[in-house]
Amino acid sequence: MNHISQPNRAHARSIENDIAGDSRHLQGGGYNFHNPNEYAMSPEETVSLIDFWKILNVLRKWWWLIALIMTVFTALTALILLRMQPLYLASTTVEIKQEERNIIDVSEVENVIADKEFMTTQIELLQADSLAENVIEKLNLLSDTGFYNAESEAWNALPRADRLRSITKEFNRRLRVAPIGRSRLIKLSFEHTDPQRAAEIVNTTVDTFIANSLDRKFNTTQYAREFLEDRLKTVKGSLEQSEREFVEYASRNNIIIVGNNADEESTGSLDASALVALDTELTVARTNRFAAEAAYKQALDNAYSAEALDNTALSTLRADRIALQSEYREKSARFKPQFPEMVQLASRIELLDKEIAAQEGKIVSTHIEQAKAAFLLAQAQENDLAQRVRTLKSSVINVREKGIDYNILRRQVETNRTQYDALLQRLKEVSVADNLGSNLVQVVDVAKAPLKPYKPNKVRSMILVVLLSAGLGLGLALAIEMIDDRIKSPDDVKTKLNQIILGVTPVVKTPKELLSIMADPQSGIAEAYSSLRTNLQYSGPDGGPKVIQLTSTRSGEGKSVSSLGLALRIAGLQEKVLLIDCDMRLPTFTQDAETIGLSGLLTQNTEFAPEILTSRFENLHLLPSGASVPNPADLLASARFDELLAFARENYKYVIVDSPPILGLADALILGAKVDATLLIAQSRLLRTPAIKASIERFLGGKTKLLGVVLTKYKAESQGYMDYYKYTYGGKSNQYGPAPKRKTSRAKSKQKFDVT
Repeated sequence: MNHISQPNRAHARSIENDIAGDSRHLQGGGYNFHNPNEYAMSPEETVSLIDFWKILNVLRKWWWLIALIMTVFTALTALILLRMQPLYLASTTVEIKQEERNIIDVSEVENVIADKEFMTTQIELLQADSLAENVIEKLNLLSDTGFYNAESEAWNALPRADRLRSITKEFNRRLRVAPIGRSRLIKLSFEHTDPQRAAEIVNTTVDTFIANSLDRKFNTTQYAREFLEDRLKTVKGSLEQSEREFVEYASRNNIIIVGNNADEESTGSLDASALVALDTELTVARTNRFAAEAAYKQALDNAYSAEALDNTALSTLRADRIALQSEYREKSARFKPQFPEMVQLASRIELLDKEIAAQEGKIVSTHIEQAKAAFLLAQAQENDLAQRVRTLKSSVINVREKGIDYNILRRQVETNRTQYDALLQRLKEVSVADNLGSNLVQVVDVAKAPLKPYKPNKVRSMILVVLLSAGLGLGLALAIEMIDDRIKSPDDVKTKLNQIILGVTPVVKTPKELLSIMADPQSGIAEAYSSLRTNLQYSGPDGGPKVIQLTSTRSGEGKSVSSLGLALRIAGLQEKVLLIDCDMRLPTFTQDAETIGLSGLLTQNTEFAPEILTSRFENLHLLPSGASVPNPADLLASARFDELLAFARENYKYVIVDSPPILGLADALILGAKVDATLLIAQSRLLRTPAIKASIERFLGGKTKLLGVVLTKYKAESQGYMDYYKYTYGGKSNQYGPAPKRKTSRAKSKQKFDVT
């Protein structure tokens, strides 16, 4: 062991510790053979998103497949890129304004509030087939070789409609329309083999879209204008007809319009105006009559009215009387009344009194006559006006009755006039909006011919194909590993079979070669079986099981080779070992000496010791299977075989039983109930997991004490474990070539050799 390289020695110790750790589960008060579910992975262990070491092992194992896929795909991509014609992408940026929502309010013509629906509509219009067809026709793209082989006879033989449909589809595929963020900007791009042509096409597309937008707007206002003009003619005729009927009705009924207030409930006429004036005069006449009547009554009741007292002549007479009366009183103080002068004054005073009385009577009479005349005149005027008011009132009532139809006609005229004015105003507004011709699309950046192609991007494509092919190769390798449920590595024994791995042995070409290799205790094979021997020795407190059966699921898995190798390594400890070949159907070990073998001992009552052969290896004894018998299972189940095992236990330290395979035979199950422990031999990369599990289930259904699994013919480098399971000495790895080829016939796959 001193010649083992330091890294490999550490790896070997790690595996031996793992196996020894699993073996320690079998210790403690005898052989506590495990329950398979005990070593099942816990939920915490199974929940692993990425197993780095597993991926690393897969990479090491399948590197050639990944490299092959990467090489193939990279070569194909390079070839395709070399054959691809470069494509150029020309781009332009346009600004889309919100279309005015109301053509009446001119202030909203420049409304630039963009909404999602409007932008989506404009993007769809930019991708419409009609726009593409207009551009195709304008640039004559039907003859453009950048789309199809326009010079081929097959292309020219197609109908023009079919060619236009194909070009339109290809045009829309190459045209890219995408909004820029949440702005009102839209980016248009077009790819073509010619950079100048690409820029020309995308610029023409924008120009055509602008022209189409203006045409659609003009067509919309044109239709509105024609509709309004037609409607205006109809309303105008109705207005003229209603006005004509209105005037004819007023003329026919002698209704003279004196006002034009549409809010009035009734229409004025000449009689109505006269009635209003007469009613006012009647009121004044009635007032005058009341005043004249009052003055007349006052004149009758009081003759001496203010007018009489205020008469000038009467006032003069009264003043003369007062003067004479004053003179009479002065002279009466000196003269007696009979005095002539006094008598003369008295006569003059009396004469004045008579004259004043006569004058007052005349004035009162005149005043009464005047008051009476004024009263009669006022009364006559009142009666005349009242009569005229009654006459006009009757006329006005008649006119009002006719005014109902008059007002109906008038309102009809007003309605038609209002509708006519509104239509005329709307027509003017539509004409103004049409003349404005505002454009909703404005070019921000004009497309220019690109200087370099955008496709194919050779560097990016090569990097991408390398990464994708590597991922594909890795994914395929992982898929193969997942689909392939064969037992390939020691980890598979633990995870898939839930069994303890007791040993791992490399590939051996032939059993004869095993004998020559086992002669060197420092060889890799010898070290592998030494590890298996050690694990068995430490699997129990008293040195492990003494009678051990080695079996396999099917033949050819290395069961007999493992039996011999284990026996040789135990014998190397100076312990007596008996190797019994219990496969009486197809024996492995032959001998030159005469012996009846196992079958003879079980069928004859002879001594056991003389029939057991001594091999050419020290401390190793062999009991061959003997002659073939028709009922080997019955012989193994007999009491004679129990006696043989008892003899072997008494005379040998260890007994190695090489039994037939499990599936289809009862021999291994019978032996499993009689031996101390059973080792299941499983060849790496040979059988699928269900087949080996079926063997384990057959063991668990009986009394077999299954100790663990030995993985044979294992090639660590093929599993991606590097040197982890290699046994190297002196810095050199002992390789023993590939495993023997599988044989379709079990008889041919069984190789016999002599150890005596």
